Amino acid sequence: MGDDAVPTRLRLLEAAVAVMAESGWAAVTSRVVADRAQANNALVHYYFGSVGALRRAAVMHAVEKELEGPVETILRARDVLDGVTEAVRDLIDRSADTPGRRVVMEALVHGLRDDELRAESERQIRVFRDLLASRLAEDRAAGLLRPDADPAALAVVLTALIDGLLLHALIAPGADIGASIAGLTALLRPPAAPTGRDDREDDDEGDGDDATRP
Repeated sequence: MGDDAVPTRLRLLEAAVAVMAESGWAAVTSRVVADRAQANNALVHYYFGSVGALRRAAVMHAVEKELEGPVETILRARDVLDGVTEAVRDLIDRSADTPGRRVVMEALVHGLRDDELRAESERQIRVFRDLLASRLAEDRAAGLLRPDADPAALAVVLTALIDGLLLHALIAPGADIGASIAGLTALLRPPAAPTGRDDREDDDEGDGDDATRP
């Protein structure tokens, strides 16, 4: 039997994630997952109602676990652009080929055909985008973001960037992304304040020197 210290529903979810990561979406069946979780086959339908619901729940579970750390890093950072840079670097530095990332890729494919999965994924993305847009607006008001930046539009772009990097990490692990991310966030910073000196001051100083010459 399975470990009684771990709730059965969680064991089934973890088993479904592992099976999906190893063998794909269709490999997740009630019998295979129950065997993997060392649970009764009937419990899959008790907790999830159907194999389709189990697959969707496994995807959401994997996505939440995979992105929980980076999302918290971004939203809790004093400067959200620094948080984005740190979170992206963490995503790339970690092992690219994890079960969670494989399941995320499965979700991208099957979300096109599964209306319920697409709706749940959209809801999850929308919640993060709204939170990110709110933080970006706060940073713009604090002078940490370009005054002409649109927080809502920028949140869409940054969310898509993070999602794309998950795919990028699977296809091309080891690519140097850190410098590119730092360069991108630098473009979103407010222009540097002028130093107070300009060429006219230098010209005036030069004219003064000429005036004192014999």
